[in-house]
Amino acid sequence: MSHNFRTTLYHGTVSEIQYIDVHLGRGRKDFGKGFYMAVSKNQAVGMMHKKFKEVVRRNRGKKDNAYVERLYEITLNEKIFSDLNIKIFETADLEWLDFILMCRENGGMPHNYDLVIGPTADDDTALCLKVYWDGLYGKVGSNAAKTILLNNLETENLGIQYYIGKQHVADRLITNLKELNWR
Repeated sequence: MSHNFRTTLYHGTVSEIQYIDVHLGRGRKDFGKGFYMAVSKNQAVGMMHKKFKEVVRRNRGKKDNAYVERLYEITLNEKIFSDLNIKIFETADLEWLDFILMCRENGGMPHNYDLVIGPTADDDTALCLKVYWDGLYGKVGSNAAKTILLNNLETENLGIQYYIGKQHVADRLITNLKELNWR
């Protein structure tokens, strides 16, 4: 399959990044525990704001000066794409949904892909997944329940993300990390 890989991506966070460490990622995410990058700068800024709000909420509304909203531009080495085991989801379909369900249910990195590219499951997705796992869409695991879940996700509005879950892949693939002025 031929794919037009993006070599400039973005990452929004509240932490200063000197070095990409995939082990710092949270578990039970869309494609597994690891490092996520957005194709769109706007999507990365949105994630950055979301993370900042989470920090403020965890600190009971007090702003913590240790956390600053940061936007990074990341450059990938296009020469090694052909060496990688890559999974690409062109659309948010049942295959994509099954993959997300597996990753979020099992946690960690329950697959062997070096790079996963596909639609981002947003905040509404987390709520819809809970409703799905609670059985409110029907029998968990059934195609009928998954179809209802997909229909409720408004998948046409989801951004595209790149995911790396292996440190040696991140070390080879990411060639530059630059903080941007996002304001």
